[in-house]
Amino acid sequence: MQSKKNYLQYISAKKYAEGLLDRRSCLMILLAEAKLSRRVAVIPKFRLGAHHNHGQVIESYLIDDYLNIDRLGVEYIFEEAFESIKIKLQPEAIFETNHKKYDFKKINNTLVIRNLKDDNLWGLKLYDVFFLAKLYHGVGVKYVIPEVEPTAKIKEIGDQILASLERPILGLHLRRGDRLNRKLNESMNEDRILQKLNALNFRSAYIATNDPNYRINDDRFFSSSNYPELLGQIRDNYLLFAIEMYIVDHSDISVRTFNDSSPFFHIEDQSPKNYALCNYSMHGSNNSFKNIPKDLVVCHYEDKSKNNRKAFVKSRPIIPRIIMALKRKLKRV
Repeated sequence: MQSKKNYLQYISAKKYAEGLLDRRSCLMILLAEAKLSRRVAVIPKFRLGAHHNHGQVIESYLIDDYLNIDRLGVEYIFEEAFESIKIKLQPEAIFETNHKKYDFKKINNTLVIRNLKDDNLWGLKLYDVFFLAKLYHGVGVKYVIPEVEPTAKIKEIGDQILASLERPILGLHLRRGDRLNRKLNESMNEDRILQKLNALNFRSAYIATNDPNYRINDDRFFSSSNYPELLGQIRDNYLLFAIEMYIVDHSDISVRTFNDSSPFFHIEDQSPKNYALCNYSMHGSNNSFKNIPKDLVVCHYEDKSKNNRKAFVKSRPIIPRIIMALKRKLKRV
């Protein structure tokens, strides 16, 4: 006899259109709470912003389009499929809450609904949930390997490009645009960055960047423009981004912009092959008063069992935050 399934659903009054990493981190919070409460996660559609996608907003469940979550072991159902189940539930079978924590063991209702003002889910401040969510997500949470995996399509295209390059391969991800300041931009100057990269042993390189005008004039360097048959027809910039992150992840050497830009997808190879241009976080990318190191920063994976790793939201006293904001404003160049 099959046991009764219980569900967890987040309902947001407002949805923001943000980048893939941002929306993925919010999805991981829902999945982590579902896992801890032993419920089936009802997956909502997320909005992916137009500013990263040629002016077009995309709505997606993320799962199956940009990532695979089989490794997480979280049972889920898409919200459209869930409607036929929800409509049959009696009012007493539903427990509704908002941002508050509740005792998972004492709530036996078939459906738990979180009614939220928006889908910026870090505001929930469920730190027990965040501890698991940050291990699922990985990226931007110090330096860990995430648990999410690529879809079959992403892996297939990424593997074809990797197979075409001469090993050892260097994968280079340069975050520009919204995360760029003058010092960081200067560190990406062609001569300066080549001087840093040439200290590494590689025979070919793949550049992934959100700046279509960025170039390194060296025959060893390739980008999406070199693969029109595989990548030229992709109009979804988020899919292209995911493919390129897979390539960087699975290169023999991986160089990323910030020191907490860990692999985008789960990888088995935990060898010390990771470097960063900056010695600060992507979340502190306005640190324009900080000097960029002359050499690449070596990135070591953290022990996942550490309990004090930075979460998505970490409570901090307000006064130091105000002081830091003023320093950034005064010293920005």
